[in-house]
Amino acid sequence: MSSLDTRAAKRYAAALFQFCVNENCVDEVYTDLKMVDDLMHQSNQFHLMWSSPLIPSGRKRSIIGKLFDGKVNATTLAFLRLLVDKRREDTLAEIPAELGQLIDIAANRMRAVATFAVEPTSEEVAGIVASLKQRTGKDVTISVKVDKAILGGVVVRMDDIVLDGSIRGSLEKIREHMLVEG
Repeated sequence: MSSLDTRAAKRYAAALFQFCVNENCVDEVYTDLKMVDDLMHQSNQFHLMWSSPLIPSGRKRSIIGKLFDGKVNATTLAFLRLLVDKRREDTLAEIPAELGQLIDIAANRMRAVATFAVEPTSEEVAGIVASLKQRTGKDVTISVKVDKAILGGVVVRMDDIVLDGSIRGSLEKIREHMLVEG
């Protein structure tokens, strides 16, 4: 997706978020959009229909209505139809993530991914969450990954911040230091 499409997705998500806040349907619309995104990945037919520039807008609106009317919030359905009308179907792939970020910001929440070399204990995960909460002042939701390539320790990613406490990261820093001095 181009940077123009990404900016468009951010604008559409921001407008949708504001509308949903006023209508008190943020969580429901967010859940609906994640479901539509899942369908996009699971059904090649739906994905092809949605992304095809050859299918007229009226036909797409009709298909969307048959698929989702009564199954999603009316705001979600209207939003999907708006994307079709404006020929911005390509932005849908990024909108759930953008909307999720806006929801997190409004709730003073932050998502992080912690990568460990081995499966962490619940105490280790709780310690990381407490440390991040203290550091950011936000509620932290953490996803755990295991990657033996980091050798040991933990790498935490949240938004644009990477905290590298891995053995591999330490070895890389030592290597770089030795190259600079040597």
